[in-house]
Amino acid sequence: MPLSLMPVLMHSEIEHIHERSLDLLERVGIDYQTPRALEVLEHHGCRVDYERNWASLPRDFVEWAIEQAPRVVRLEARDPARSVVLDGRRRHHTCDSQGTRAIDFETGERLPSKEASLRHGILFADALDKLDIVNVMVAATDIPAHVRVIRHFEIGFEMTAKPVRTGVLHAEQVPFLVELARAATGEDEFRPIFSTVHCSISPLMHDGEATAACMELAKLRVPILLHPMPLAGATSPLPPAGTILQHNIEVLSGLALFQAVQPGAPLIYAAGPAQLDMVTGNYADSANGNAMRLALVDMARFYNLPVNLGGLNTASYSLDAHYGYEATSACLLAYLAGVDEIYSMGLMDSSQTLSLDKFVLDNHLTRELEIMVRPIQIDEEHLSADLIERVGIGQHYLKRPETLASLRKEYVRAWPPMGRNLLELARAEAQQILENHQPPALPDGALEKMHEIVSEADRALAAARAR
Repeated sequence: MPLSLMPVLMHSEIEHIHERSLDLLERVGIDYQTPRALEVLEHHGCRVDYERNWASLPRDFVEWAIEQAPRVVRLEARDPARSVVLDGRRRHHTCDSQGTRAIDFETGERLPSKEASLRHGILFADALDKLDIVNVMVAATDIPAHVRVIRHFEIGFEMTAKPVRTGVLHAEQVPFLVELARAATGEDEFRPIFSTVHCSISPLMHDGEATAACMELAKLRVPILLHPMPLAGATSPLPPAGTILQHNIEVLSGLALFQAVQPGAPLIYAAGPAQLDMVTGNYADSANGNAMRLALVDMARFYNLPVNLGGLNTASYSLDAHYGYEATSACLLAYLAGVDEIYSMGLMDSSQTLSLDKFVLDNHLTRELEIMVRPIQIDEEHLSADLIERVGIGQHYLKRPETLASLRKEYVRAWPPMGRNLLELARAEAQQILENHQPPALPDGALEKMHEIVSEADRALAAARAR
């Protein structure tokens, strides 16, 4: 069997959190910040207040919504062979999203992230074999804000054939994304080769325009990652249990709405709370954060939903011991917890800064951890009892043909190799990717169609924002 963790929460504790979530969703309710959500919820029998953008979600309605959400979620890719199925059978790595800085590969200087930074990041995400889902990891701040999301997706579809993900901010953006996906695949019918992230606003609110966008995406069965980010002691209660409860309420409030819009809409439960540093007032997670997130993995399993958990994250500003212990411990916990998705390759500084060297190191660390937790084959062939008997006492196995045969299938070489500098190896590999990796080709004429769609989006969205 593979190595695994015991559940953090007892079943009675999970049921208690669930019951209190249902109670508070009905009595306290949620501020959705958009009448579009209230119209749908009112149709499903919820009490709403249009002046406050508020809705009360009855227990029966929420439990109905939970039953609609599928356990298996497929993340389509431009290349269907690169599509990802979240079914609990294996872990899939992704990068985090919307960082604001990038480390210049040549000078080491930290600069605001721009389109060139994003292109480099997605190039690496496409090249690295252990990364399956490509988040738009940094914002291209040199692209005008009104068309930035559209350009992010265009760059993603151009630079990788893996599934692409980022947040969608306005419902008006959705038709352009549909057309971009059709152009990138060369298919007449829309295939959702992207997913999106929906972050609630803690405590107990949703961004109205982003919510309206996700409602449109739910109708199209575009997968939505439900990702509250409560900050214990600031935007959620300081005790871990309180933050777990609030986080769960916010996930269920999004789940209920999107299932009301489209029963069976594919959703992913992200375990994303953290803790405020009460000494400095900064975002600075502690060991409590890992405990809270692992408890929320248990909640996701209770609801039979795919789950996303942090791993490879670090608050460090450099590839130092701080990075090493944070990334290794969090990623190992994610593997042992058996989650579907693991953040966050390539970013440091609490997911704010893109580092191409870190991308390479994260890829190697992921490979080592996969080997560490995989099951050991215990059968007659691998036990080698007959070989042990033949070699006998005090001899060796170096010249045995069985050793040579096993070498090709079983041997795991140490990384980094003896006597080699880890950071120098990562730098050399990163240089190779920058110089040699080519993004998968688009269908003929696709890039020109995508440019036309972006140009139309630029005009239309600029006019809409000006009104």
